[in-house]
Amino acid sequence: MEIIKKDKVKLIRWLRSDNLILQHVQSENLITTDEYTKLKMISDPGTQITELLDLMLQKENKVCFKFLELLKDDDVNESSPALREWIKSVNTTLETQLHAPQDPQPPQGNRPSIAMNNNPRLTDNEMFLKRNRGKLIDKVKAVDRIVDDLNFTGEKAERVQAEQTDQAKMRKLLDYTTTKKAAQLLVNALYKHEADVMEELTMA
Repeated sequence: MEIIKKDKVKLIRWLRSDNLILQHVQSENLITTDEYTKLKMISDPGTQITELLDLMLQKENKVCFKFLELLKDDDVNESSPALREWIKSVNTTLETQLHAPQDPQPPQGNRPSIAMNNNPRLTDNEMFLKRNRGKLIDKVKAVDRIVDDLNFTGEKAERVQAEQTDQAKMRKLLDYTTTKKAAQLLVNALYKHEADVMEELTMA
């Protein structure tokens, strides 16, 4: 995303003093567990933030969009008044509209946006998962990647991955989704790894 490239030096300066930025980024599922571990191993704060920003720029535009949205959170920008003022001036919605065509898109017209949990037709994640439980169990194939993004505890991840079929894994995953936060995280992961399935179900 161009705004991150343009103000990268400023972002490094503002974020290098935030000891919790990696935790915030991981909690929003913007980076994988492996990426988080590698970044944590970097002792120099400036280098760590540089690597984090480079990693964001390598990801899809919707991930960059969520990263900028994260910077609007008071818990994230409280240590840097300059960052707080800067992010207020950033029109993340406009940035997404301008740069969305860079993401691979099928050729059909009038396709609705499927940015992470940003579909205007999807207002209740728990109800969506409940209503589409059977179809999700039948259609979702990238269950292992979704589990990785959800950062399950070892026991839960092992129980899901111990199932012999994708259908059984997805059934177990849905059984573990018992809160609004868990439902939101699962829907975000589904948008990321099963965009076609989510488009089909939200357009139904």
